[in-house]
Amino acid sequence: MSKKDKKKGEKRLSRRDFLVGTGQVLAGTFITGLGFNLSSNTANAMSSGPVKSEHQLTLLTTTDEHQYILPYDYMADAPNETIGLSKVFTLIEEERKEQDNTMLLSAGDTIQGSLIGNYEYQVEPLEEGETQTIVEVLNHMGYEAITMGNHELQDYGMDFFELARDGSDFPWLAANIKLADNPDEFYVEPYTIIEQEVDGEVLKVGIIGFLPPQTMLWGRDHVEGKLEIKDIVEQAEKYVPEVKEKSDIVIALAHTGIEDAPKDSDDAREDAALYLAQVDGIDAMILGHDHNYMPGDYDGIEKLDNELGIIHGVPTIMAGSWGGALGAIDLDLVNNNGDWEVKDAKVRLRKIDESVASHPEIEEMAQDVHQKTIEYVRTPIGATEIGITSYFSRVADSPVTQIVNDAQIWWAERTFANGEYSNLPILSAAAPFQAGRQDAEYFTEVFAGNVTIGDVTDIYIYDNQIRVMKLNGEEVIEWLEKSAENFNQIDPNFTATQELLNGEFSAFNYDVIDGIEYEIDVTQPVGERIVNVTYEGSPLTTDQEFLVVTNDYRAGGGGGHVPQVDPVYAPAGEVNREMIVQYIEENEPISPEPTNNWRIKPVETAGTVTFRSHPEAEKEIVDSLKGKVEQLEIDENGMGVYKIDLANL
Repeated sequence: MSKKDKKKGEKRLSRRDFLVGTGQVLAGTFITGLGFNLSSNTANAMSSGPVKSEHQLTLLTTTDEHQYILPYDYMADAPNETIGLSKVFTLIEEERKEQDNTMLLSAGDTIQGSLIGNYEYQVEPLEEGETQTIVEVLNHMGYEAITMGNHELQDYGMDFFELARDGSDFPWLAANIKLADNPDEFYVEPYTIIEQEVDGEVLKVGIIGFLPPQTMLWGRDHVEGKLEIKDIVEQAEKYVPEVKEKSDIVIALAHTGIEDAPKDSDDAREDAALYLAQVDGIDAMILGHDHNYMPGDYDGIEKLDNELGIIHGVPTIMAGSWGGALGAIDLDLVNNNGDWEVKDAKVRLRKIDESVASHPEIEEMAQDVHQKTIEYVRTPIGATEIGITSYFSRVADSPVTQIVNDAQIWWAERTFANGEYSNLPILSAAAPFQAGRQDAEYFTEVFAGNVTIGDVTDIYIYDNQIRVMKLNGEEVIEWLEKSAENFNQIDPNFTATQELLNGEFSAFNYDVIDGIEYEIDVTQPVGERIVNVTYEGSPLTTDQEFLVVTNDYRAGGGGGHVPQVDPVYAPAGEVNREMIVQYIEENEPISPEPTNNWRIKPVETAGTVTFRSHPEAEKEIVDSLKGKVEQLEIDENGMGVYKIDLANL
């Protein structure tokens, strides 16, 4: 759309109006004259005195790029036309032609994710003085600041991140990371002040960064004793006034999502945007971490306008993940003789699809590592005699958790054959990482036949490292109780339809523990669902000890399953995914038939109980569910809706 057409089509709308844009613009409207403040910083936008000039600055944003440079899904080994920074750059160039004044910013989780990251870390490791391909791409695209995300630190460690930092033409920001041995010193710049030329005048833009404090747990092995990561809101209250003193407008560039839990809860400390928006002095927020869209994905939250993109009066954007969208906040500014104010704001999302071209400059920059990564993905390692899918992994024992647990127990039996822990029983915990989010694209799908490196990354998508915990029987049951939050509480006497799965619970937190037997009573409240737990036919006891094989995320407190005790074995550089590769290579052909060591406790229900999964899930149905699952319909997101017979499991 040309500038002329754009201006012709613009209009000021009421607070509840919704502007449907053209082309890729999904949502957005100006939020002026609506009877509420944009933020405390903009409350007096039309201050007394002559207005010198009016201007517009567009903040262009991405987040959670996760090394997806090109429109290609390496786990699926197939093009994906809805992702990729090369496509985003095409939209950025369009915006720069349309808008006179722009800034390009990212909310983090950038250098880890796709197998390009794994390739540059492990397969062909970067050497001192080198930097990640994605950093070279970001430099070329013209990013002006990026906040650190948790995955900048928790997977590959500080050395890998510091290669990125040293190769960047832009600052990495985090106002809530301090050095452990010097609490007054920041690990990276807490904020930056950019003197942005706007129509020939200088606007001082203060940009302050944040990331979740839980990164201390998730990346404990990398950062413990080196860094301290503090709460987002606490640090914002401390440093935003300092930024405001030095700048004309303040942008919170925060790798945090949106959660309406109490302020001091773990959920709100991780996803802190509702409380961050209330910190005085912030003019706009650029968010990440949730892999969601704002506006668009946050209905029903008080003080949040999911159509306009406003939280507590602050214009707010979250642009999904993997380069799936370009976010934009258009700020209308007034310069009152050097006193800059935000008068209006418009929040826009431009999602990527087949109509957006992949930019040839980025294609050329990434081509070498792209081809090397594809070759790595296609490396054959063995074969499987059965399909390994996650279609039913949240309602029954499945091959996708079985293969991980088989491999982890195989590894542990060899590792602990002798020594201090050789007399302890070995258990293994595994989750179905990809088991459906909002649509049918997010499942593990490895079918019978040859198995490649890429297939293993489809089974185990994260760059976790192996950890072994020593826990007693009671602690193991507490672990399983946390996993059982996967389910809603079912009322057996309710005659209408009930949804079995908790839509707010992430599949990657649904741990299945192999080596014991147990049932889950979904009619009971949270914390009282794990029943009939036995080891070799005998109930678990408090004085009975086990070794439990897991990963560094879980052992570090991720998900809240494990008591805060140190692992008894934490081998540096031992990656869960690589252990699965070794297991397949040495035991192929594999056949990870579920042991069915756990099940939902059978219960008669007066009404129908349903769950959602892949629309073609019945083609790979597990034996324990045959004859007990029936597809009812396909929902609006393309997911299959299935009736489950809980009485006969």
